Formats: sequence, C-alpha cells, structure tokens
Amino acid sequence: MIRNLSFVSFAFFYANLTGYIFHFFVSRSLGASGYGEFMVLYSLMLTVGNFINLFANACVREFVKYRENAHSLLRYMRYIGLFLGFMFLFVGVVLSPFLKEFLKISNLYYIWILAGVWFFQFPVVIERAYLQSLEKFKDISLSLVYEQSVRLISVFILIYSGLGLEGALISSSFGLSVALFLLLSKNRNFTGNIKSLPFKDILKTSLFASPVGFLVYSDDLFIRRVFDPHTAGLYASVSLTGKVFVWLTVTSVSVFFPKFVRYRKDMRAIKKLFFKAFLLVSLLFVVIEVLLFSFGKYVFVALFSEKFLPAYSFLPIYVLCILPLIFSLIFVYLLTALGRNMLLIYTHVLFYYAGFLVLPFYSINGYMFYIMFINLCFVLVYAFTLFQGERDSGKLKLPI
Repeated sequence: MIRNLSFVSFAFFYANLTGYIFHFFVSRSLGASGYGEFMVLYSLMLTVGNFINLFANACVREFVKYRENAHSLLRYMRYIGLFLGFMFLFVGVVLSPFLKEFLKISNLYYIWILAGVWFFQFPVVIERAYLQSLEKFKDISLSLVYEQSVRLISVFILIYSGLGLEGALISSSFGLSVALFLLLSKNRNFTGNIKSLPFKDILKTSLFASPVGFLVYSDDLFIRRVFDPHTAGLYASVSLTGKVFVWLTVTSVSVFFPKFVRYRKDMRAIKKLFFKAFLLVSLLFVVIEVLLFSFGKYVFVALFSEKFLPAYSFLPIYVLCILPLIFSLIFVYLLTALGRNMLLIYTHVLFYYAGFLVLPFYSINGYMFYIMFINLCFVLVYAFTLFQGERDSGKLKLPI
C-alpha cells in the first residue's frame, strides 16, 4: 500500500502543480470577472466529470468481482463507455440553452465544448478503472501526468493564439485524448470474447457511484447566481485553492477502495481500513492548515495576483468548512464498495443542492458555514447508519 500511495501522491502533486500553473495563467489572462465565469463552467465540467470519474469505482467493483473474466469484461465496458460518452454529448448539447440561462453563462458555445470533454472522459475512466482493479497505480499515475502536461501546453498555445475562455476549456479535451491513446496502448485486449453484465447491475453500480461527483464541486456551480461577478471570482479563487485538500484526500483514499471491495464481507477489516482513511484525512487537514498559516498568503498572491488578496482570509476557514464533506465522501466510498444505503447517499445530494437553491446567502462566510453544517449532519447520519446498525444486528448485512 505504501508503494501505491507513493505513485498516487506523486501524480497528485504533479497534477496540482500543473493545475495551479494552468489556473495562474488563465486567471491572469481572463481577469476576475472572466475567471469567475470560467470557474462556473469548469465546475460544471468537473461536477459531471467527477460523476464520470466516480463511475470508475463502479467499474473497479465489477472488475474485482469478475477478476477471472476481466479482459472480456473490459471489452464490454468499452462499449458502455462509448454509449455513455455519446449520450452525455447529446444531452449536454440539448440542455445547453437551459444551462446558459440558469448558470448565467455568456455564450452557448462554451457548454458545447464541455459536452465534448464529457465524451472523452468515459472511455478514459474505464481504462483507468481496469488498471486500478489490478492495483497498477504506476500506470494510472503516468497517464495522469501525460494528460495534465498536454493540457497545460495546449492552454498556452490556444490562449496566445487568441482563444480566450474557449481555449482554456478546449485544452482539457486535448489532454484526455492523449491519455486515452496511452491507456488503450497499455491495456490492449481489443478482440476476444465479451462478458456482458445485466443492465440492472450496471445501472445500480452507476447510481451508487454518481452522487459523489455531484458533491465535490457543487459550491462553485451556483456562485454566479448567489454573488456578483467580482465576488464570484474571489470565491472561485478560494474554492480552487481549497480543493487541493479535497483532491489530496480523495486521491489518497482511492487506494483504499479496492480493499473496501475485497474485504466487504469482513466487517472487522472494513473498520480498520475505514479508521486508517479517517486518520489519514485528519493528518492531512493539520498539515494543510499549518502550511496555509505559514506560507499560504504568499503562494495565494503569487498564483492569483494582488487583485485576489481580499479572498485569502477566507481560505483557512474554507478548508475547515469542507472537512465534513471529505469525511462524508469516505463514507460514500465505503457504502459504494459495500453496495448499500443508496437512498441515503442521494438524500444527502438532494438536501445539499436544495440548500444552495433556496437559502438566502448574504456573505461568503454564510455560504461556507452552510457547506460545513449540512455535511457535518450527514457525517453523523452515515456513521450512525453504518456502525450502529451493524452493532445492533451483530453482523454485516449484505444486500447482494
């Protein structure tokens, strides 16, 4: 596990380093108002994209369950990936007029570009899920490094060529297409038997995986509805920086997911793994806060310029406020691996989004307090449902 953590940690740091150079360049090129609009689009891309990425957990679960037929199942899942990619492309284009008005986007064309990015994401996550099921984290990390490198080079070329916001969005498609080519050349197995799965099983695992993606970037989706363009841009800079903590922990905890699946019938092993993940997140939180108070202000200004300095005071509070969200994501990972409590996970998503849509927010602090409060409530509900329920029953209940 230490070796795998080393690979994903390296990939995480490289992805974030190139990611922050990317945002450093884009924020200075577009200005605060333009960057606020970019972050709404970027959040929409990542919210749907994270749903697609977390679809990988469902795929990993099936690859581990049917390890003896993994090659046949991979070929089948590639068809599923193509079908879902075309479906998301189609739905994105059809819904683009509504999304433009709802999210206050200036150009319909921007959402069409996002739909193209979603098309590429499905085949990429399936290839990575196959490698994750085999615990080949080195190959996954290399594909991520190539993807981020190509995206960064592309955005420099496209924006200097005169493409502003659209150039920043298109660069993601370039990175994904290169990653897909590398993953296909690594995984191969293009011909042979195909092992299909019942459609209801695929739907069930997809439903389990999907909510996590909607939780991570939901706060950025609504900022142009809640705040004026300038404040939205300031909040976007805080959120973007704070998301380092989210992705550092989510990437680290992803190493536990195959083991959650493997030991899903051993509650004692599951509890040990869960508390290791919980401890890891707590330690990372302390490290991040110490780094923020020591060097955060200088790094923040270097990234976004003095224009964004008023936003920095919100950053340590933001990291504290999203800590319950991260703990709830660990529970969702665990419940996804166990294949249970789907209704509770979707209830969490429903309440989270409803608050953004109906509650009045008068300040950034109020907005962040809501994020902390609603997720803390659901952490307690998840803990009670999972561990108290097992204690009462005296055994692990498995629905499948």
